[in-house]
Amino acid sequence: MNRTLVISIDALISADIERLKKLPNLGRIMKQASWAEDILCCYPTLTYPCHVTISTGCWPDRHGICNNEKFQPLSKNRPEWYWFRKDIKTPTLIDYAKAAGLTTAAITWPVMGDCGADYNIAEIWAPHEEDDPTPYFDLADSPKAKEIFERNKHMLRWMKTPQMDEFAAQCAVDIIKEYRPDLMFLHLSYVDHQRHKLGVRSEQLDHAFAFVDEQLGRVFDALDETGGLENTNIAVLGDHGQLYCDQMFHLNTVLRDMGFLTEENGTVTSWKIYAAQCAFSAQIYRQPDVDPKLVYETLCKIRDQYPGSISQIFTKEQAADLHLTGEFDFVVEAGDRTAFDKTANATEYFTSVAEIREYKLSVSTHGHLPEKGDKPPFILSGPDVIPGKVQKGGYLVDEAPTILRLLGITENHMDGTPFTWMTRL
Repeated sequence: MNRTLVISIDALISADIERLKKLPNLGRIMKQASWAEDILCCYPTLTYPCHVTISTGCWPDRHGICNNEKFQPLSKNRPEWYWFRKDIKTPTLIDYAKAAGLTTAAITWPVMGDCGADYNIAEIWAPHEEDDPTPYFDLADSPKAKEIFERNKHMLRWMKTPQMDEFAAQCAVDIIKEYRPDLMFLHLSYVDHQRHKLGVRSEQLDHAFAFVDEQLGRVFDALDETGGLENTNIAVLGDHGQLYCDQMFHLNTVLRDMGFLTEENGTVTSWKIYAAQCAFSAQIYRQPDVDPKLVYETLCKIRDQYPGSISQIFTKEQAADLHLTGEFDFVVEAGDRTAFDKTANATEYFTSVAEIREYKLSVSTHGHLPEKGDKPPFILSGPDVIPGKVQKGGYLVDEAPTILRLLGITENHMDGTPFTWMTRL
């Protein structure tokens, strides 16, 4: 059986394929590749729900990850992210591979902390930039990867890129050279972060792709040194697209002024209705004693009173039809070029993104309905891939069963179906 390497370039879109062909390292992969363009993602199109959909072949209503962050409205600190595998309710590709006796690795792949991979270095970070990351990684990483983490942790600068990607690539290189796992997952975030900063189609993104390509060149060299890149099946994929964004709508500030929550110095102290932001969408929670009809009427009133703030309101049942379930009762989709944030103490209800410097609240973002905007590709190359095949369409849930097919594993518990036209198996 040939090795398999799954590479997520966060926010990679189908329009980037021509760019990939021209890069020195990814260009090697593209010469013999096949791919599906414009993959339909899950809702919301956020990194963590999308990556879990990729790694399970199930929609969020089954795998249970509906947001990047946990619902912690009263927290004085940043909410915890879904870093740990225990929060996923379905088997992952790591689980299937291990059950088949394969060795596995996951490097900075979302929601894979303590996932059971033989060589696991999680995507996780300390609460504050000045904190030592070691105890947090120790909670999430596998014991066999401890020495590699210690060797490379000096490269980290909290959650920042490009340093996180440099760290991930070097850890991948070391794991490949020392352990040669049968299946490896690698997640790189720099393109996503730069798209947030520069925009979806900015020409300045060339440096971000050049950087990612350089990191992957080191990974490919390690594969060449340990059995040959030509003997490795490689999947290159994106998790979501992005849309341009001009302004933030402070929905929780509106709810505060309507008497549905209280705050002190920006920290929510109590709430009856709360909007958990997903950038271009928000998940609306209510306390048990609040009538859902009142929540719906409130959201309609906000939509009508502040044109452009809300474009669609989904009930719990309508959200479930989009494969999105959770403890929330409604989901709202933002208006055109408007995104939500969590701020509960803004002085105005709308703020231009030019005045905001927080992570992801920038000139483009995501979290929108999956049919909107640019969509990611799913690219395969390697000895078990039929080269030169290109099709449009497919679903994010189809990627996991296709990867299992490369591993020679069949299963019947995923929502997706494999792209059989891409593989020889």
